[in-house]
Amino acid sequence: MGIEKIKDKYLVYKLEYKAEAKFRNELSKQLISKFGRGPFEEEDIRAIVLYSVNYYIAEFLNICHSETSCKFYQQVFIFHEQATELSYVHNEDPTIDWSYIASYRRTLKFVLETGCEINMVTGESFDANFQKRFEATINDLLFLGEMILTCVSLYAEQGMVEDLADVSFDENNLYVFGRRHHYNHIIKYIIGEFNGQVTKAIIDDSDLAGFSDLKNTIKKCFTINYDNVSYLLAAIHEQNKSKGGYIVGVEWRTLTANLNGMFGVPLESAEEFFQGLKLDRNNKMSLLDLACKPYNLIRYIYRPILIWNVDGSDYAFFGKSSWSETFIQLSSNAIPWGKAAPEWLKNKCFKTYVHTKEDDHDRWLDDEVEKKLETNNYKYDRNVKRLFHGNTSTNIDVKGLGEVDFIIINSKRKIIYVSDCKHLLGRYDMMNQKNDFNAFSVGEKSYNKTMERKVDWFSHNHQLVAEDFGKKYKEEFDFTDYKVEGIFIINTPTFYMYNAHYRIYTVAQLDSFLKGTFIDKTFEILIEGRDDDKFLHVQYPYFKKPNYLIFDPFIDIDV
Repeated sequence: MGIEKIKDKYLVYKLEYKAEAKFRNELSKQLISKFGRGPFEEEDIRAIVLYSVNYYIAEFLNICHSETSCKFYQQVFIFHEQATELSYVHNEDPTIDWSYIASYRRTLKFVLETGCEINMVTGESFDANFQKRFEATINDLLFLGEMILTCVSLYAEQGMVEDLADVSFDENNLYVFGRRHHYNHIIKYIIGEFNGQVTKAIIDDSDLAGFSDLKNTIKKCFTINYDNVSYLLAAIHEQNKSKGGYIVGVEWRTLTANLNGMFGVPLESAEEFFQGLKLDRNNKMSLLDLACKPYNLIRYIYRPILIWNVDGSDYAFFGKSSWSETFIQLSSNAIPWGKAAPEWLKNKCFKTYVHTKEDDHDRWLDDEVEKKLETNNYKYDRNVKRLFHGNTSTNIDVKGLGEVDFIIINSKRKIIYVSDCKHLLGRYDMMNQKNDFNAFSVGEKSYNKTMERKVDWFSHNHQLVAEDFGKKYKEEFDFTDYKVEGIFIINTPTFYMYNAHYRIYTVAQLDSFLKGTFIDKTFEILIEGRDDDKFLHVQYPYFKKPNYLIFDPFIDIDV
């Protein structure tokens, strides 16, 4: 396995696939024994993928539980810190393979969090033998981590798209995981689209996406100055510099006692604050949950203080880069959605702040949509709970319907758009994307079901809409022959938007939609086969089981 130096500073292990043979061979034998060689139906594939992820998780945990050297976990800690700093300092550098870095960091996090379960021992020297053993072990873990993520991603995709996943065996009886039809081509395109649009997502427009607000609230609610905590952690690392700096653990009480002694923070407040940032063997998730539920806050990215048991005692480990990442993530991708550590939510002051940010953030996207509607001279009504007509009004903010974020009138196409804004979390993997899929499409309380009821109601009440707009704009409207369509407007792209029942547009796409210039991409795809070629003309929605146009090159040949 090679070590790559990026930006003349950051050391990153590049996975070599030496580990593939032993794990892939063994799993392939088990799969053939249990499921046969196929071909497989969807339910069989789902069972095979689930069996595979459990196999890889068991192997991953077996390695970690056999690895009790604290030196090993300290080395993983160092590499994770470097990769994290790289991700935030150079995140716009197109020459870096960010797809690999993302998978690499997640696997390193898997190792570090599993370390909370291990009874570690000290005493191993950092010599040639350790380096050789470390490289062999981390290479195995990186391969297993990649396969865990591959399996759970495929499982999530299969839950969103009909007839997507494929499992076969090659001439060496080794499994091959893949996607059927044109899906691989389309998903690669979508990932490219995500990379272009994620940076355009509408987020908290306060300083540093809410980071300053969070620091001010910590001071107000916990009587803790965030900068003082950063100074304390840096001082602890400096004191231990001769022993290894930030890879040296300290007793838990060191944090609370020093915050109290150095800055006068009450011990109760210090304990409450640090408890919300601690990850230990009692509150950590299982590895399966870590892989399948990356949106959960009980994980290292949101809890940067790891409690490891070393030589029979518990010690706290924390790094500068991971600490900074936690507060960036909390302020930008957690608190605005009402999510925070349960230990912090017990603080009434902080709980009020979280709910206030949650209420405020719903308006950020609406404000951006309104600007675009005004720029494009559209007639609209915002946050509609009642339609005003004659000397009375009709309440639509009732069970089964609810407030409509925007009613938009397209007079050229004679369409009334019933539009709801959904401010989504940033989704960077298929497991998280599956959450959006569920929210839009699963169950009676899904966004789609609610939209269906709204579209039906408005389709039978054109006159009320016309009178409501008449009162707002002081002119007469006639929407009798207008069609009613439901749409969603979102802040950041999501996988489901490419296969949605009701159209979904990002705020970045809204201008072209309103101007009537938005065009769905179409794909002409050639799938070459042994006996014939298959042509696909793929239009929106992109994830439907296709009907193939088969071209036999030996038919109608002019001889």
